[in-house]
Amino acid sequence: MPADEEPVSMAEVSAFLAETLRLSRSRADIDPAELLAHIERKADLLTRIANRDGTDEARAVANAAREQLARLRAEQTPPTPAAGDA
Repeated sequence: MPADEEPVSMAEVSAFLAETLRLSRSRADIDPAELLAHIERKADLLTRIANRDGTDEARAVANAAREQLARLRAEQTPPTPAAGDA
């Protein structure tokens, strides 16, 4: 675990789960930026847990969260116009 990385606290987990519940109840009305921020938080928490735990399973779960985040970012990035398009 990096020296400057704090262990995940129970308060962080509780806040994340409460946010997950709130977002799941209003799924149709979720702002894409809010969803992205939530998935970033998820990836951060799971990565920090994996860094502390060190098991293959924890690393795999954290990796899956980071992959989900990368896919979501790619989906939300507007396409770059092709040369000549204006």
